[in-house]
Amino acid sequence: MDMQALRAEHRSIMAMASRLGGLAGNVKTRADAHDARTLVVAIDHLLHAHLAEEDDNLYPALMAAGDEAARRLGAEAFEEMGGIVGAWIHYRDHWTPEAILDQAGRFAAATGGVMGALSLRLEMENDVLYPAMERLMGADERAAA
Repeated sequence: MDMQALRAEHRSIMAMASRLGGLAGNVKTRADAHDARTLVVAIDHLLHAHLAEEDDNLYPALMAAGDEAARRLGAEAFEEMGGIVGAWIHYRDHWTPEAILDQAGRFAAATGGVMGALSLRLEMENDVLYPAMERLMGADERAAA
């Protein structure tokens, strides 16, 4: 598993989320609403691929680890992620360009909420999950030597 690639994806997701957050508070025209929706779709595409990699590799590896703490961490993080994914899907599906333009204030608030939750999640993965996985990968490499 390429942990550096996962971290790079986090940086890309956060850069797009930051741009979306800045735009969300300034939607005034149909073009602004379309630009915001374009960013939502771009984040969704990257997030979908990123989550697939984590679901297929990261979480199963952590939950199958010989270390009880790693197994518990993986299971808890996987369960928590379901709530964030559900919130993201609702956000993505609700905020069409028309809804963004018609409810610009609500869109800005919803964007702040979902991007804040996503940001916290990515920080936790960078600070806790990924280092745990790297320790497991290092232990596997040492055991194979």
